[in-house]
Amino acid sequence: MLICPFCKFENTDKNVVCDQCGQPLQRWFSLVWCKDVAAPVNLEGALEGAYVDSTYRYQRLGVPITEVIASGATVVSQQVLDCQPTVDSPLKELQALWLNQPSLALAACSEAAQLPSAALPYLALQADYFPSIPELHDALETDQHIALILEDRSNWPSFTSVWPAIACDPLQQTQWLFEMTLLWQALTAWRAEVTLLNPRRLVLSPNQLLCLTQVEQTQGPTSTLPTLGQSWQRYLLADSANFEAGIVDLIQDLANGDLISVATLQEALSDLARQYRLSPASSFPVPLETAFDEPAPPIGPLAGEQPPLSDDELIQLAEAQANLTEVDDGNDALELPTMVLPMKLVAIEDAGQSHVGQQRSHNEDWFFTQTEVSKASDPYSSRLQARGLYILCDGMGGHASGEVASQLAVTTLQEYFAQHWGEELPTHQHLSEGVVQANQVIFDANQAKDSSGISRMGTTLVLMLVQDLQVAVAHVGDSRLYSYSKRLGLRQLTTDHEVGQREINRGVEPAIAYARPDAYQLTQALGPRDQENLRPGISYHDILEDTVFILCSDGLSDHDLLERHTASHIAPLLSSKVNLDQGLAQLIQLANEKNGHDNITAVLVRLKLRPDMERPAPVG
Repeated sequence: MLICPFCKFENTDKNVVCDQCGQPLQRWFSLVWCKDVAAPVNLEGALEGAYVDSTYRYQRLGVPITEVIASGATVVSQQVLDCQPTVDSPLKELQALWLNQPSLALAACSEAAQLPSAALPYLALQADYFPSIPELHDALETDQHIALILEDRSNWPSFTSVWPAIACDPLQQTQWLFEMTLLWQALTAWRAEVTLLNPRRLVLSPNQLLCLTQVEQTQGPTSTLPTLGQSWQRYLLADSANFEAGIVDLIQDLANGDLISVATLQEALSDLARQYRLSPASSFPVPLETAFDEPAPPIGPLAGEQPPLSDDELIQLAEAQANLTEVDDGNDALELPTMVLPMKLVAIEDAGQSHVGQQRSHNEDWFFTQTEVSKASDPYSSRLQARGLYILCDGMGGHASGEVASQLAVTTLQEYFAQHWGEELPTHQHLSEGVVQANQVIFDANQAKDSSGISRMGTTLVLMLVQDLQVAVAHVGDSRLYSYSKRLGLRQLTTDHEVGQREINRGVEPAIAYARPDAYQLTQALGPRDQENLRPGISYHDILEDTVFILCSDGLSDHDLLERHTASHIAPLLSSKVNLDQGLAQLIQLANEKNGHDNITAVLVRLKLRPDMERPAPVG
C-alpha cells in the first residue's frame, strides 16, 4: 500500500494520485551501489529498511532488481515514493547553475565536486538533452554506498519492443538512429556512450523521442563506432528480412568500420531519410501510433502511470539548415552533416507579466497573449498546429491616460484579428490596416476630448502573430521584439521609431545621433496623430530551430539590459525545464534592479521544434 504523504490515506500501489485528497503520489527511481566495486556483498547493508535514505524521504516500492553495469559495479534499482514531495530537490541550485551555464567547467563549481561522479552527466547534459537524459532529483552518499534518485521511466515502452513493430516505417527508424548518434556525441565526453550499447536503457517518451532510463559510465577504453554498429546488429536486426535494405546495409557498414566518423554516419542517415521521403508512399499496416497503443512491459519493477513530459528537444538539426558543420552544444563542438531537413512544431508556451517599476505611481503598459494549439493525426503522421496572438503596448510616459491608450490599442487589435485572420497569416496589408485601425480609435478619443500637445494620449505597439513555424510582426514606437536561439543568439527583430535611430538611418554615426538631446523622442506612436503620419514596421520570419521570442517595453530593454544579460537570463529560457513565468519574473526583477525608471512589461513565447522526418500520407 502507498501511504499518501499529505493525508496519510492508504492507496494501492498503482495509484498515481491519492484517492482521498487527490494529491500526486510522486515516484522516483533509485540506483544504489557500493563504492567498492570489488565488494558488492556490502549492498545488503544499503538495502536494509524501508527507505533508501536516513531522512526517510524515499520509501522503497516493489521488488528490487540487481544487475551488473558497465563500470563493473553491482547496482540495485527500485522504484521509490517521495514522502516529502513539497520539499525541493537538494540539487535545485546546481540544476539551475548548469541550466544557466551549460558549458560550466567542473573546476569552477565546488558544489559539484562534492557529488558522486556518476551524478555529473545528468546535471551537465540537462540543458541541451532533457528529456533524453532523465532528471536527477537527488544524489546520496555514505561511507560505503552511493544512491541516485532519478526520474521514473519504468512504464515507458522499450525502444527494442517498438522498433520491429514499425518496420514498415523506415523513415521513423532512421530518425531514431539519428537521435542516437547525437546522444553518442553528448555522452562520449563523459565516458558514458556505453549506455547506448545496452538496449535495456533505451525507451521512447510519450512524444516518441528516444530517451534513456539512466546513464552508465565506464572506466575502460572509449567505445568505438563499430561497437555501436555491432550492438545495433544484435538488438535491432534480429530478423533483417523484415527491415528496409538501406537501414540493414547502413548498420552493417557501421559494424564493419566503413563509416569512420559520427559525421559520416549522420550524413548517411540523412541520405536515407531523403530517399524515404521522396520514395512513393506505401501502405503502412502497423502505423507508429498503433505501436504505442499497447506499451511493452515495464522496464523496472513496477508500472505506474506518468504524465507526458514536455519535449525538450534533443535534436538541434535546425542548426544544419544553415549548412553548419560545427555547432557549439555547450560541451564540445557537435559535428553535424551538411543537410537540410524540414522541421515541425512540438510545443509552444507563453508567459506575460507587467510591473509598475520603481519610480512610477501607476502602470501605463498593457499586454495580451492568446495561444491556440491543436493536434492533427492520421495513420501516417502526427502534427501540432498552433496560432498565437501576442500584443504589448506601452502607454506614452508623461501623457495623460497612457494606460487608456494602451488598453484601447490591445482591445482593438484583438477584435480586428479575430475577424481578419483566416487559414494563413494576415497579409502585409491586413497587418497595416489593423495597426491603422488601432491608431484611429485612440486618435478619435483624443479628438473627442479636444486634447492637444502633451495632453494627447498615445501608446507604442509591438505585435507578433505565430502560425505554426511562421511569424508576422508589426510595431510602432520603441517597444521591441527579440528572438533568441542557439545558432543565432539574441537578435532584435524591430527597429525603434525614435529620433536617434532616424538619424542613423540617414547615415549619421550612432554616437553623434544619440548625442542629441531629443535622441530618444518617439517619431511614431499610436494615437497622437492621424494615419497619414503612421508607418508601422512590418516583417515576416520563419522559425527554423528552438526559439524564444521576447516582446518588451523599454523599461526592460533600456541600457542594453537583455544584450548584457543574455547568458544568465535569456539563454536558459530555451530549455523546457525552465518555467517561463519564473524566468520572466527574474527578468523583471533584473530590470527593476538595473533600470526601474519606467513600467516594465514583457511577453515570452517559446517554440520547440524537432526534425520532421515523417513519410507523407499516400495520395489517391
